[in-house]
Amino acid sequence: MRVAAMLKFSELVGSDITSETQAEETLRELFSKRPHIVAALGIALVALDALWNGSIWSSAIALLISVLCLIYRVIIEQRFLSRPAGPIETKWVHLFVSGATISGISWGLALSLLIYDQSASTQIIAFAVACAIVQGAAGRAYMMAGTAFINIGCVLGSISIAGIANGSYLFALGAALYFAFLVSFILQMVRNRLAQLQAEHRTEQLIQEITEKNELLRFANEKLAATAFEDPLTGLANRRKFDRTLTEALAMSQQEQSFISVLMIDVDNFKSFNDTYGHQAGDHCLKVLSKAISAAIPDKDCLLARYGGEEFVVLLPGYDPEASLLIAERARAAVELSALSAMASSPRSQTISIGLVTSLGGPMLTRETLLSASDAALYEAKRQGRNRVCVYSDLAQSTLQPEPTL
Repeated sequence: MRVAAMLKFSELVGSDITSETQAEETLRELFSKRPHIVAALGIALVALDALWNGSIWSSAIALLISVLCLIYRVIIEQRFLSRPAGPIETKWVHLFVSGATISGISWGLALSLLIYDQSASTQIIAFAVACAIVQGAAGRAYMMAGTAFINIGCVLGSISIAGIANGSYLFALGAALYFAFLVSFILQMVRNRLAQLQAEHRTEQLIQEITEKNELLRFANEKLAATAFEDPLTGLANRRKFDRTLTEALAMSQQEQSFISVLMIDVDNFKSFNDTYGHQAGDHCLKVLSKAISAAIPDKDCLLARYGGEEFVVLLPGYDPEASLLIAERARAAVELSALSAMASSPRSQTISIGLVTSLGGPMLTRETLLSASDAALYEAKRQGRNRVCVYSDLAQSTLQPEPTL
């Protein structure tokens, strides 16, 4: 950071890369009254020594100046701390700059009174206190270097003038050498501060980039997971999704002793349809029929999936035999009424056969039992002439007596 940049009195070091939170923390530290309490105590110590040596007025005025300066700094700190919440406004930076300038002038004036025409011991103590005050200001200069230079210049300049007026040029020489040392010290502190802020800024950018990439990765994983359970042709759940959902629904049915139903659906004479109209027409047909079946299936807790080829399967957890049969008949009728005339070759309407099984959950009920029973009922529907629903009548006794229903 160049010296010219440091002399921007109302600008925090690294203000272009600091966050709002960092700026607030920096100003909170700069407004702190603690250094001013220590400075007032130091000046009081010198004033006490001057009073001991008979300088009543000088010590009294110097002490009054330091006390008034301390009161002012307490007031402006309280104003800053009690400000409304929100972004840091420029007026607070300007208030600090004016406060620091007043402090530097006040300290310099008080110490110059305690140097001019005082005993050698008082002058030495005053110079030591001045060095301690400006060292404290230099130690905080990494936050606002320009204002620190003003503060330090006021103190060292005042005691130099007092020393020269008193005929002691060593004060001015010592102050000049000390100022040069502090400039080098402040420059290094500012460089370190900027390096720290830049490192923190880069870290925040990297964290933000990582967070954004993690979010994109999460979306991609969710999309991939959704694709893994979706049939690409119809957009329905695929067999993997059905198998997983059936296992969960079966466990719940066994736990609650509730009904569970499975509908095994097959498009009638689909091979002949494909041979007649082509595979593209067959794919379009499956899309149309899947939408018709989906419209007939309740949304709540039910699952329609493409089981493979022209087969579909429906899971109805919690539906009793009568409700399940009604849904199956509704799906069959919806397909029969689906029009395929919009297709280029205007094929005739298609039909489906459905095998239905319903059972209460129990320890002996397994997914294989449900699927085998629904498949057997579907086979019976095909055997009886297609375009119908057959119900597997007695799963508990494992009897294959499907009942045709129209």
